[in-house]
Amino acid sequence: MTVDLEQQSSSPAPTLHDEPAVMEDTQRHGINSTTWHGRRGLVVKILTGVMVAILVVFLADLSYVFGSTFEVGNRVSGLKILVVDYDGGAVGESVASAYKNFQDKTFPTLEFRSADDYPETKDVKHGVCHADYWGAIYINKGSSDKLAAAYEGGSAAENYNPADSITYIYNSARYPTVASGYVVPNLQKIIGAARGTYYQSQQGRSALRSVNSSDPAAVEAFLDPIQGTADIIMPTNQGSRNLYNTINIVMAILGQFFYVLAMNGIYDKFGLHKNMRIRDLFIMRLINGMVFCALFALIVTGYIWAFREDWDVSGGQFALSWLTFWLFMDVNFQVLETLIGSFIPMALTPFFLLTWFMMNVGSVVFPFELTAGFYRIGYIFPAHSLWIILIQVWSGCGNSLHIGLPILFAWFVVGHVTAFFGIRKRCLDQLENLKTAEGKQQ
Repeated sequence: MTVDLEQQSSSPAPTLHDEPAVMEDTQRHGINSTTWHGRRGLVVKILTGVMVAILVVFLADLSYVFGSTFEVGNRVSGLKILVVDYDGGAVGESVASAYKNFQDKTFPTLEFRSADDYPETKDVKHGVCHADYWGAIYINKGSSDKLAAAYEGGSAAENYNPADSITYIYNSARYPTVASGYVVPNLQKIIGAARGTYYQSQQGRSALRSVNSSDPAAVEAFLDPIQGTADIIMPTNQGSRNLYNTINIVMAILGQFFYVLAMNGIYDKFGLHKNMRIRDLFIMRLINGMVFCALFALIVTGYIWAFREDWDVSGGQFALSWLTFWLFMDVNFQVLETLIGSFIPMALTPFFLLTWFMMNVGSVVFPFELTAGFYRIGYIFPAHSLWIILIQVWSGCGNSLHIGLPILFAWFVVGHVTAFFGIRKRCLDQLENLKTAEGKQQ
């Protein structure tokens, strides 16, 4: 009897690991061993399915992003440029004539408006600031008369500055890569071409005969009659500007993902999902998320400011940028809080996360004027609202708050509601798994 008791006490209690016999085998077997019969094919099938899923998701997501840049150069005509002639002379005629040589889908569309529609030059600038136009050109009043007087020589020629004839305006903070790549070069191109068409105008042809060739200043005025002066809304020349609407969007979302993963793991380890009241758990996670988002938004705004170079932004703009990033990050936190580990299993999380990244980046990498019409679906993604609000914060221009803020706040409200159900499902799943494990042990 004693022997029987000793034998029983020396036997370990059964565990879940005892069920599959293969788990007790600690020996290693070759690939052709009978141990692997029936399992080799299954492993290959599963890996093949995973491989296909990864390839398809990457192909679809990256095709979406690359598609947002496809043939951008052939949609430049979607960028509208305002032209107002306050001079009413040969200089304005030269600009109009030059544009006839550039009218194409690869060149911005120039809209010539009457000075009656824009009585003052500040009205032209307001049109650009209000985002009605991507840029503007206006011919300064009296430009043609000053140029004609300069041909006669004397003080008029000495005081003549060709850069006073035309002024061009653009908002450098509004999609900086578009401003530097498509707006500014074409504004300068049309002004440069206007110099050539000026010589074909009546005033230009007569100037060749009437210019005071004995006065060097008069000759110089004839050889260099027209130039442009830039009136830049919020110069944005720092190298980091190219990252604001690309990698910075990804990093702002990725931080939320890491924190949600960490919270899930820690809460699981300490049994909070199993034993804490769901309402209290929701409030606890909500506070954790808001604090993290506030601090992370401060970090993101901080490194933008640290590498701003000569960018002329103020402390007030820093605060507004921080609040904007905070709202954006909280929205993304609630999206991930709702889905990760609850409605989306962890095995599928990488697919969702990559897709969420690419959809958001694709909505801001180029303005909708330069993308196919399909990409206007990007209006619904938080990153697009973030970007157009930041343009308003940084430049004081954009006229987009009535679009960006309602969309972000809609995400904010809906996200906080759905996050509760995501947490609830996570808690119920924990209990279900616990019951299943207990049933197997019994």
